[in-house]
Amino acid sequence: MIKDITKDVECGDNDGESLPILKCICGQEFDGWGDFTISIYRDKPDECPSCGRKLFFSIQIKVYEVTV
Repeated sequence: MIKDITKDVECGDNDGESLPILKCICGQEFDGWGDFTISIYRDKPDECPSCGRKLFFSIQIKVYEVTV
């Protein structure tokens, strides 16, 4: 099962296929790139070193046209 927990975690800015987790859903805080990062690969989720939850992320981009 996959559950959207976006509102329950804190993260830094992504760098391509990686995203630093600053605070996991379990409440454990991390210092960014050196501590806990997750990837976009759904079939290989990264595991929180504190609680063991398996996480991955996705990006949604929207393009808008501005007309006058």
